[in-house]
Amino acid sequence: MADNVLWIITDDQMRSTLRSMEQTWRRLATKGVRFRNGYSAMPLCGPARASMQTSLYPHNHGCDTNMTHQPFVAQGLDRDTAATRMKGAGYDTGYFGKYMNGIGQDPTYVAPGWDRWVTLLDGMIDDPRVSVDGEVRKVASQRAFDRFAAQRLRRFIRRHEDTPWFAVFSPTAPHGPYTPSAEHADDFDGVEWDPASFNEADMADKPTWLQDLPPQDRRKMQKIYEGKLEELQDVDDQVGRVLDVLRTTGQLRRTWIFFVSDNGYLLGEHRLLSKSQPYEEAAGVPFVVRGPGVAPATSDALVSQVDLMPTTLDIAGLDPDAGRELDGRSLLEPLRTGDWSDWRQRLLVENTHLDWAMLREGSIAYIEHRDAAGEWELYDLDTDPHQLASIGDADVTAWARKTGELVGSRGRALRRLERS
Repeated sequence: MADNVLWIITDDQMRSTLRSMEQTWRRLATKGVRFRNGYSAMPLCGPARASMQTSLYPHNHGCDTNMTHQPFVAQGLDRDTAATRMKGAGYDTGYFGKYMNGIGQDPTYVAPGWDRWVTLLDGMIDDPRVSVDGEVRKVASQRAFDRFAAQRLRRFIRRHEDTPWFAVFSPTAPHGPYTPSAEHADDFDGVEWDPASFNEADMADKPTWLQDLPPQDRRKMQKIYEGKLEELQDVDDQVGRVLDVLRTTGQLRRTWIFFVSDNGYLLGEHRLLSKSQPYEEAAGVPFVVRGPGVAPATSDALVSQVDLMPTTLDIAGLDPDAGRELDGRSLLEPLRTGDWSDWRQRLLVENTHLDWAMLREGSIAYIEHRDAAGEWELYDLDTDPHQLASIGDADVTAWARKTGELVGSRGRALRRLERS
């Protein structure tokens, strides 16, 4: 029987928090490949989710604000996604969790390709609504919805033990407001929060608009961090229950599991709060893959959310570029062989709304602020992992050229540029 595929997509989770999730760490990260250099295509919820579903960078899918659902559908992008292709290949499909912002304005919508559709319609209000296959229901809270979605996922897995399936579990946690369960509400009380770049003292190397930012309140940042860690324990519990069902139904050994987040999060690093910015804390995401025949490892390979769709299609025996060339590349062969020598050498991260682009290559992070002529940053992450001192006297001509080429490309041409 063909292998199953499960994507687990958290919301606003920093790379550094993965280790706090005991079951996820023990049963996924140490049983598969954990990537130190996992990146969001664009560190903002909606555009990142559009990139995951289509394997297109934002400069190619054009959905660059957090209200993503309407432009995504208006362009017809929902008609060619990982779901539509997997459904076309004979897989049963199910989506369980947060989808794209703006879907609350279209409550009976069910995205093409999904047999089972359990998604949050209004995640940021006190009385959230849920769509179950286009029927609107209510749940008590975001966290209640996460439990509701996970329960439906487990039911889906049990009902499809004899047929191959593709599913997404996308909890709203650890997105604020921070309301962990009573079981975990005090797990991280008073946790220390003192990153090296917190309220960075010398901002002269940063772009002009950042240089006069006021410092963030440490106590406020610490409370957000505490809330995120505690909510992630609830996610961890749900991951554990899903893995239990996969094991008891005999499906774990033939299921590929991808654990990622839509974006990271800044909590006072460089005086910034939230996401959207080209720094490791926001652009970097946890990225773990466990699957049949995959030897446990930790990899420095540069990987992106746009790689999820082509890898999933490759697992199903499909040509990822059939009908439309994808921006991402399949992880399948190097995951199975452990040989990353033919993998991409450079990777693009971008924010087409704020008009910046970042190029990652080796230990270098080159950031180009395209809306501010002549402003750029260059960091060697081996010697400056916290991005405290941009190399101001560097010749960035080659970095700028490579970045510009990637931003202007798509599909096979973009992938060639990652290697040339």
